[in-house]
Amino acid sequence: MNTLHVRLEYIQHIVNLALEIDLSAPGLVCLVGRNGTGKTTLVRALRNLSSSDTFVRTATPYAFSPSSRITYEVDGTVVVFAYDESIRSLNCREEIPSELRGLISAELPMPHGARFNYFKSASEADLDIRRAITLDTSATPSELIEFLNTIYGTTRYSSMVEVAVKGKRYYAIVNEDDSYIREDYLSSGEYFLINLYRTISGSAQLIIIDEIDISLDAAAQANLSDWLRKFCVRYARKILFTTHSLAIMRQLEASELFYIDHAQGVSSVIPASYSYAKARMFGFSGWDKYILTEDEVLLDFIEAIINRYRIQSFFQYKIIYIGGARQVISLMERNQLEQFLSSPENVITILDGDQAGSRAVVANSRVYTIPLESVEKDLYSAREDDTSFPFNAIERTSFSSAKDFYRYIKDKRIATKYRIFEYLLDRNQENLRPIVEALRDFLTPRF
Repeated sequence: MNTLHVRLEYIQHIVNLALEIDLSAPGLVCLVGRNGTGKTTLVRALRNLSSSDTFVRTATPYAFSPSSRITYEVDGTVVVFAYDESIRSLNCREEIPSELRGLISAELPMPHGARFNYFKSASEADLDIRRAITLDTSATPSELIEFLNTIYGTTRYSSMVEVAVKGKRYYAIVNEDDSYIREDYLSSGEYFLINLYRTISGSAQLIIIDEIDISLDAAAQANLSDWLRKFCVRYARKILFTTHSLAIMRQLEASELFYIDHAQGVSSVIPASYSYAKARMFGFSGWDKYILTEDEVLLDFIEAIINRYRIQSFFQYKIIYIGGARQVISLMERNQLEQFLSSPENVITILDGDQAGSRAVVANSRVYTIPLESVEKDLYSAREDDTSFPFNAIERTSFSSAKDFYRYIKDKRIATKYRIFEYLLDRNQENLRPIVEALRDFLTPRF
């Protein structure tokens, strides 16, 4: 199956919400947004395709009106759930193909999710679990053990066993004295991760989890995304989840995070950077990307390049001027070790062109240079080279340095810095292409 389209209309306060999911490419889809934007309603709607009584069991009948409907389309097959007065909920009067019913496995929030309701099943299987451990007929779930040990940074799950009972898989940690801790006696976070693994390694292609961060401590949240990506590739799964956790959001790649905006009943799902989502959800801002540079003039020139070439930044970015080239590179290298700004891939350095041949620039793939020796030097040399030079100084003809000339042009209002930048950009169009592409690649993700 290639693409799932789902549209919700007039359900609770949601007048319209549409989502498209590419099922042909394994990977993560994280939906974030403030409360009331429709995240849980959307999860219920997706689960409803496989369990048609989802809204009957989990939603108030006052959530619906005669205009309420959900439309699903998968590769040309259309399924519609419309309002049914007899049950005061949504109903589909046509048979749903079995392959669509088996497409989705969805985990709802408390108290409806399987993570909160699997305890009874595990308890009823206790005799079979005990017998398998005693007779040594249990299996070793190596992948689950590695998953849990890595998530929690421990080895305590190394003695975990798997027991199959009536088509279901149960897990327990076996102690040295052959006593055991059944999965439902573990912490709620551990128990959830076991259930999550059980679902991912099952048969459904699209896995959906509402409020994935519930019961997980901060370390587990921070370690989860990498493993989910591995599972997506290994089992050819698409995993869609909602969260309010900054620890989880921070670990996501640019193509994985989406913000649900809500205005006048219409909810929109839009790609979002981490800082954008954080600012919208919690009211405080930050930066996704950092560009380190030498001085304020070069900072302004980089901004001029971004504006001139219409580099549409998907990310929230900050340009910081540090000082000399050595100090700039030193700060970037310290960040690679300590990550006080961000992870290394989110930080680059741009220096004046007079540093282009230096060892530090040549040896570091995250250090770039502009094609000008410097803004001031290029302007100063153009004064001699360009017969149509537009910024002739009337009152002075000699200057102590290129910086002195640049300051004079600005201070005497012969030209604004923006007019100067425009002139230099026109003068260096061909040579600017590499730095323009570097900035575009850094600020605009390729989805």
